[in-house]
Amino acid sequence: MSWEYTENERRQIQKLFYFLESKRLLINPADMELPDQCAQSAVEIKEFLVGLLCGFRFSKDVESHLKELCVACNVFLDEINFRQQPHIIYKNNSGDWADSNFSTIMKTFRKVFRTKIAYMEENYGLSFDNHIPEKY
Repeated sequence: MSWEYTENERRQIQKLFYFLESKRLLINPADMELPDQCAQSAVEIKEFLVGLLCGFRFSKDVESHLKELCVACNVFLDEINFRQQPHIIYKNNSGDWADSNFSTIMKTFRKVFRTKIAYMEENYGLSFDNHIPEKY
């Protein structure tokens, strides 16, 4: 796929990567999670994405990908609130989340971000320096 971007656009994506690399919700392979903290992190990610979209004019292609990340945040928040998760969610003996609903919510959320980040890495020649787990 061939398309051009500006250096300023590339810098904005790098800024996004720096921010996302710090978010436990995406990169933390912990043995337990607190759903309230997960929801707060999703809100922070969405606010950052909206700030980027409002503050910079991206190519239509990248704008679309960033909007899909916002949608993923909304879906995550809807699902985690709808399911009324317990206060603490632990992993089971096989290493997956003991609550299968939470497991599905996390896997879906992280998959969208992995996919979009990989796309932006390839097209901007950038590197996302943390690993988003596929297993959970």
